[in-house]
Amino acid sequence: MNRNNAVISFYGVLLWACFFTLSACKEKNDDPDPSVSLFGNWTRTYTGAETFQAQLNLKESGSFEWIMLDTLSAHTNSYAKIQVNGNQVRIYDDPDFAGDGIYKWSVSGDILTLTMVSDDYTARISALTGNWNLKNSESLGKIIGAWQKTVMEQGNSYRVRLTMTSDQVLKWDMIDPIPGHTNSSVSFTATDNTIVIFNDPDCNGNGYFTYVVNNNELTCTYLKDQCPPRSQSFSGTWSKMK
Repeated sequence: MNRNNAVISFYGVLLWACFFTLSACKEKNDDPDPSVSLFGNWTRTYTGAETFQAQLNLKESGSFEWIMLDTLSAHTNSYAKIQVNGNQVRIYDDPDFAGDGIYKWSVSGDILTLTMVSDDYTARISALTGNWNLKNSESLGKIIGAWQKTVMEQGNSYRVRLTMTSDQVLKWDMIDPIPGHTNSSVSFTATDNTIVIFNDPDCNGNGYFTYVVNNNELTCTYLKDQCPPRSQSFSGTWSKMK
């Protein structure tokens, strides 16, 4: 091999090494930081023709929940499944739209950013793209735990228990059996002054209740609900259980 061929071969190897290194770096940079995750509860305020808040729950179990936090009748909750692949998340099995949606995600501090990669569902694109703020857990902290109150039914008094957990499960169950009633388990979330009940198999739509915590008492007041039995059973003053 002469000197010129040796030089060409050397630079060929060098260029290939540079190309390989750059490709590897690019691939590495496209992968999300393993210390961050898109899983969690995120909130966002929408502005425009109307202003409202929604909550986005992305769960490691693979479920997707877009929950309306305000009492606007024009908007309803949305449920689907998700599959995470590197820095992209696939949204599928949406009962409102047959096609999948692919979104790029990134997390910086307490902000989740979603960018549409491919999606034919215009409403979903509008609802998801942009920045989401990590939900402040303080509002949930005030009401997490077990609460009790006494209800009257046909002249008789019965004790019932309300349990709210940190993973947003709300259970209403009877301490004293009440004829004609059954226990209930639903999903919920909360803002600083409102509890939102959803995923209720016995009631259509969300239930909205304002709440006040004073010492060991939780007072819930009907705000908006299309399910009278739920409104009656949830409203009132509850005492903290030890």
